[in-house]
Amino acid sequence: MTPYRARLGSALTALAVLAGATFATSPAAAEGSAVRAALVETKSIKLDGVPKEWPSLMALSYATKGQPSKADLEAKAALSYDATSIFVAVDVTDDALRGGGGDHVVLTLGFPGGVVHEVLLYPGDPGKSPGAAKTKDGKAITGAKVIEAPRSGGWTLEATIPWTAFPPAATTRVGLRGAIHVHDADAGSAIESSIGTAPSTKYESLPPVSIESEQALAEGLLKEKNVRGAPKFNLIADVAGDSLKERVLVWDRYLVVLGPTFRKGTEYYWNDLSVDVSAGMLPSFEARDLTGDGQAEILLRKRLGTPKKYREYLQVLQFGKSDVPTTLFQREIAVVTEKGAVENEVRFDNDGAKVAITILPGKAKEFHAGSYNEGRENTMDPVLLPWETIASQTYKWNGKAFTKAGETTQAATPPPAAASKPSGETVKPEAPKGPSAGELLEQVYALYKKERSVTGKARFNVSADVSGDKQPETILLHDRDLVIFGKGFKAGTGYSFLALSQFTKGTDITEISAMDLTGDGKAEIIVQGTLHANASPEAGGGTVDRDVLLVYKIEGEGLKRVFAAEIGRAIGKKKVSGAHRFVKAGKGVEIELASGKATEWTAATYPFTQDTSANGGIEPLLLPWSNLNPVRYRWTGSAFGR
Repeated sequence: MTPYRARLGSALTALAVLAGATFATSPAAAEGSAVRAALVETKSIKLDGVPKEWPSLMALSYATKGQPSKADLEAKAALSYDATSIFVAVDVTDDALRGGGGDHVVLTLGFPGGVVHEVLLYPGDPGKSPGAAKTKDGKAITGAKVIEAPRSGGWTLEATIPWTAFPPAATTRVGLRGAIHVHDADAGSAIESSIGTAPSTKYESLPPVSIESEQALAEGLLKEKNVRGAPKFNLIADVAGDSLKERVLVWDRYLVVLGPTFRKGTEYYWNDLSVDVSAGMLPSFEARDLTGDGQAEILLRKRLGTPKKYREYLQVLQFGKSDVPTTLFQREIAVVTEKGAVENEVRFDNDGAKVAITILPGKAKEFHAGSYNEGRENTMDPVLLPWETIASQTYKWNGKAFTKAGETTQAATPPPAAASKPSGETVKPEAPKGPSAGELLEQVYALYKKERSVTGKARFNVSADVSGDKQPETILLHDRDLVIFGKGFKAGTGYSFLALSQFTKGTDITEISAMDLTGDGKAEIIVQGTLHANASPEAGGGTVDRDVLLVYKIEGEGLKRVFAAEIGRAIGKKKVSGAHRFVKAGKGVEIELASGKATEWTAATYPFTQDTSANGGIEPLLLPWSNLNPVRYRWTGSAFGR
């Protein structure tokens, strides 16, 4: 079989702008070798029993029965998958193939919750009987296929197994554990020795089996941020609205969502929650269906401030049909200081197929009507104070957002009577004033700089309405961090940032601007800069410098890249420069790419070919000698396309 995504070592691979990452969890009690499962394209599969097309096979280094020698039993194996099947390849060194019921391979998969399923793959007896795939209780697996190929000193095998052979896989194909074992029968069908990728097939002992997007997370965000250890929260839920569940994680301070079909199964979503999770500033994180559409929303309780002085907010995020979340509901539910605390009660009540959110005053500690002097939240509904007249507020889903649907009242509670009445004129203290919008934004900016250990001024400072709230947000570039905050963004109390880690250093980013390209009234963020990669020997070695144009769009509270193009390429003083411009078209703007000029390169000496389609998600540079007409890209509703 031929893997769908080749592991190329060329310089072009370095062009891929941050989009995805993988990872494998590490169960505390698990031993053995983690299995990396590669995503393949169905039509590229060639099942002939000889796994020569597979990029690499891992050694089965654990002896689970007998004491096999290398000559008697040694094996390598690999695992791949697509939307309908799992594919297994093994290469076995064996003194004799006992097909038809003796030698066999076992694929074990463990699913979240502790359920384990095994599939037994029996090579055929060449010329006598075909290979077979069976369940642990001996039933033939419909749709499976096993092909063996004897070779000198051993045998190889390739097999395809439908996902339906593993019942939990109907909804869950993330967070898996598993192993591959080869069992050797030297005489008849009695197994004399066995080796595998793990010493046991018990769920607790199985190492991870990571799909493509899980591997991408480990090699991307977790590596880049030097995140170690286990995630603080690790949920399995359908937040993307398809038939398969996603993995919803909080790792360090980062929210991560990935799945077998989410973002085509190769990428993942992440966002900085802007809170110190390790210090308890994210006390609650869960997924549940609040809107009644069968798709789970993400519920967070975030604390902004310090562990001893903070304000707590309830937030509901929904992915809907998008691959970035939007905020459906947000309100303040607690104020905690060194002097006292007010903590509201949150109740979720059934409302038909939907869920209503009810906020109640809860209890106050130390504070009362006469002593509470904290500033009131003015960007969202504030914390309910137990001594005031509101007894509850209920919010219901109206198809677009959670809006206030009911409110009950109570009698106000006066402050405690003073021990003695002072003489003189009674003076009523003024109500304390909360921070102004400008002061609040200064605090948000200061919070970003503190949490990201940033000093100094931003290299770029752009003001534009990127969230569609009819007021401009501030867009800054600190080193490689693209930072966004504003009066209406995250209710004016938080920020979002995207680390442009595809650039080697911050000075490689040469321009930041904003313009409404899609015609929806919200500006997109346009980034220009230079990517560096090692040139191949065929290109003469050295460093290839590639100028790129990137377009990002705010979706929910995060940034999504919606366009990328190469607009220049150089090795040393040799360079090809393309041309680009933005052309007004109706309510939106089209992006036009055209050929430009070359310096010290000609059609005969240029060491690269003219690409005709996107590579790594980046549209190609048009070469002066390609005779290609300018190409325009227009907004399609989800990205820019021709």
